[in-house]
Amino acid sequence: MPATESCRRVFFAMFALSFAAVAVRGAEPTMTVEVDLRDMPRRLVRTTIDVPCKPGAELALWHPKWIPGTHAPCGANEPVAGLRIAAPDGTVVPWRRDDLDLYRIVCKAPEGVDRLRVSLDTICNEATVEASGHLTFGNDKIGVVNWSTCILYPEGPTAAETLVALSTRLPNGWKHATALKTKSNEGGLIRFEPVSLVDLIDSPLIGGEHLKTTKLDTGPYPPAFFNLVSESPEATELRPETIAKYSRVVREAGALFGSCHYEEFQFLTTLSDELGYLGLEHLASSINGVKERDLIDDQRRTGWIANLIPHEYVHSWCGKYRRPAGMATASFHQPMATRLLWVYEGLTEYLGEVVMVRSGLVSLEDYRKTLAHTIDGLILQAGRGWRPLDDTAVASAFLRSPSPNWNALRRSQDYYMEGALLWMEIDATIREKTAGAKSLDDFCKAFLGGPTKPEKVDPYTFEDVVAALDGVVAHDWKTLLEDRVSKPLDALPVDFVSKLGYRIEYGSTPPPPFRGRRPGAGGAAARHSLGLSFDAEGVVTDVVVGSIAEKAGLAKGRKVVAINDRLFSPDALRDALVASVERGKVDFLLTEGDSLKPLALTYRDGVKNLTLVRDSSKPDVLADILKPHDKSEAKKEEQPKETPKAAAVSPEHPKGYVAHRAPRPIDVDGKLDEEAWAAAPWTDAFVDIEGNRKPRPRFPTKAKMLWDDAYLYIAAKLDEPHVWGTLTEHDSVIFHDNDFEVFLDPDGDNHKYYEIEINALNTEWDLFLPKPYRDGGKAENAWEIPGLKKAVAVQGTLNDPSDEDQGWTVELALPWKAVAEHAGRAVPPHDGDQWRINFSRVEWRHEIAYGKYRKIPKTPEDNWVWSPQGVVDMHRPESWGYLQFSATEPGSPVAFRHDPADATRRRLMQIYHAQNAYKRNNGRWADRLAPLSLPDPPPGQAVPTVALTPDGYEASLTFTPDGGKPQTWAVRQDSLLVPKP
Repeated sequence: MPATESCRRVFFAMFALSFAAVAVRGAEPTMTVEVDLRDMPRRLVRTTIDVPCKPGAELALWHPKWIPGTHAPCGANEPVAGLRIAAPDGTVVPWRRDDLDLYRIVCKAPEGVDRLRVSLDTICNEATVEASGHLTFGNDKIGVVNWSTCILYPEGPTAAETLVALSTRLPNGWKHATALKTKSNEGGLIRFEPVSLVDLIDSPLIGGEHLKTTKLDTGPYPPAFFNLVSESPEATELRPETIAKYSRVVREAGALFGSCHYEEFQFLTTLSDELGYLGLEHLASSINGVKERDLIDDQRRTGWIANLIPHEYVHSWCGKYRRPAGMATASFHQPMATRLLWVYEGLTEYLGEVVMVRSGLVSLEDYRKTLAHTIDGLILQAGRGWRPLDDTAVASAFLRSPSPNWNALRRSQDYYMEGALLWMEIDATIREKTAGAKSLDDFCKAFLGGPTKPEKVDPYTFEDVVAALDGVVAHDWKTLLEDRVSKPLDALPVDFVSKLGYRIEYGSTPPPPFRGRRPGAGGAAARHSLGLSFDAEGVVTDVVVGSIAEKAGLAKGRKVVAINDRLFSPDALRDALVASVERGKVDFLLTEGDSLKPLALTYRDGVKNLTLVRDSSKPDVLADILKPHDKSEAKKEEQPKETPKAAAVSPEHPKGYVAHRAPRPIDVDGKLDEEAWAAAPWTDAFVDIEGNRKPRPRFPTKAKMLWDDAYLYIAAKLDEPHVWGTLTEHDSVIFHDNDFEVFLDPDGDNHKYYEIEINALNTEWDLFLPKPYRDGGKAENAWEIPGLKKAVAVQGTLNDPSDEDQGWTVELALPWKAVAEHAGRAVPPHDGDQWRINFSRVEWRHEIAYGKYRKIPKTPEDNWVWSPQGVVDMHRPESWGYLQFSATEPGSPVAFRHDPADATRRRLMQIYHAQNAYKRNNGRWADRLAPLSLPDPPPGQAVPTVALTPDGYEASLTFTPDGGKPQTWAVRQDSLLVPKP
């Protein structure tokens, strides 16, 4: 997911995050873990864990207890089949379990020992309907691995601070899929890039002999991959139109939320009759489990099965990124406060259904039946009269498994479906109050979308939810929510049905079918008439509280042999209800021990099933809610067939600027009052680092450049109503203040480039990078710029919150001598030369406390740039703008010349990113283009070639500029991009 800090910020800042970790390249792992899955077919997993300890001190180790997404302390410590702790020399270290918390293991490290080895054996129990998404289980063909089941972690550091180097061994012949990035795959040992314990437990793995990965068509949104594994290879062969619908799921979610909080997404899906149904959400992946033929058979892909994948995907925004504050805990043994699950799960349930229909997985007509089934299932919940909705959330841990008897009195996890109806009501209310001008989509973009925080989680409170709704349209949302959520209710609120353009009727229409996770009741139902449900044999499976049947003393488990002198069957029940209009009763014959007992129920209202009926006097708001929002399909249909995909080459070229030669040296004082500066053009106004997908910056920024034989001159104007700064020491991490930044790559090969940052106090940080962080580069912070001239002028008062300022200006003179060593070309430049350059402005939101400026806690910074990067990462030199040098004086008419190799360079970088994705998924580089799933090339572009090298690979592409000779460019696995001789 796109981070809110660039990679270099992560590298240098080393934030001590409370909720989610940032993997720091080169940091020493806290733990090393090897999980041996080769015995998974025999239902055993063996794990070896190396953990740090203090010599001679007590060490406490925890089984993960509160697993995100389960909403209960249900970590898997019961199936532990072996636990041994030893010193490096093999000496056994005794351990004991905590008397009060059974998830906690305590031992004492021997003197002189600073690391212990833990051997943990785990039994893979069978999947269960309600709690399998967080377990590890499988058979000889397929498996699901949740790392929380086979790990212990040390007490003390937060989960975000605990860095884990994980490796695993799979059964012979298995392939795998996970959001974890593969570092190497040698000798059957798969090593993953180190991640925090947070990210590890948030990144499950599926594997098997028959695993198929398909790259979805995500349009303008980050890549997503559909991973299917089954005992049967035929089950993974989805039709193109089915894959297209799951591609639309991604695009519809993108259109709904406006932004994504992951770099790429992995749908991890098992298709197995043995493993059955399961589902659990994660930030950059989701676990989904259905029966073997559920996705290849359109008739089976309905109800819960159709909703599963959209629901878990929506959780990436609602539940994983935005999370109730009480559930954003710092460790996996800290209890979670689940009262706001009616938002976490209820809103996700509603939005998952919306995305499901908008993407075409379910038709509007079928969804109306599903909605009727939902209302029908909730309207008879008698427990609503004593237990408010938010208590079903607080009590989720023991309501997760339904009671076998009188569950309607107890209530279930109603925060899911009743919560979904509440959010449907809110959506309808917003549309009603704004005459259709706004909807819950606006709330979703503001509350669940937006920029991503470094912590990868943005906690919220009840008050935050109310405020966000008020931001869409003014209404007494607080009272509405408290009435619906925090108070017992006599009946299910159904007024929203009228706002949708429908009404509830009880008629003879058969009850709507619904395909759920649990085996169906089979037989028949007469819930709204007699108050009974039956299985296929006539056994009573449910009795409605307060119904005729309950008053007659019927209970679950009684068997009805006959109805109106006919043997029990669904048809016999229906005929008896029809006849009741005239007979005024229904006659049952029940078993009682080894005898039979007649029972007559007084009833005369016939067949009575809940249905939704369209009210033609009102607009069909439900249909409007469920209209597709993704426009990419329509745009594709409008294009001629020969038009290439829009994704082939970005329509937005990097920015270009012509820097003129200064007629005389510039006096660097920060004021920009020389005639040369007045004549030099400004760059375009800065935009968000991600480009047009994000709002315009709050304050204008622009820059200009000049040069002479000694210096490259750079000026910038930053409008700012409050100018402040705190850092005064050279080479501080300047972007912790508001700052202005320069990035310079003279020869444009993505390697050996420079960075300069400066704040309003004129404090500067300069560094040199041999290659980008993404390619293993490490910044040389000790590098300095001898002879650098710098100055800042403030238009207002610095660090004075009592007034309003105009902004600040920056002036830099970068000596050519400082960059000559790694420029890779003529310095000073020649007339017409082009270098790669970009500018960034970091702007923090602030508040005033005790007469001083203070950054608002847990609020990400804004990143505004000259030439947009497309992602929140300045260290992608291939996206920087072009600086063209002109020997003419400022004001001379010199046109910028677009780089004729630009399309070729971008195509090679597409290959570079595709190769990285392929290696993460397969543990090796691709030796040909076919498996890389590249977008179509622009018309007339040649076909690239790929060749493996001892270090990785080289991809090459030849083009012929207008009137010129053919040129060949090449990119390597470390993103070095150069023309070949």
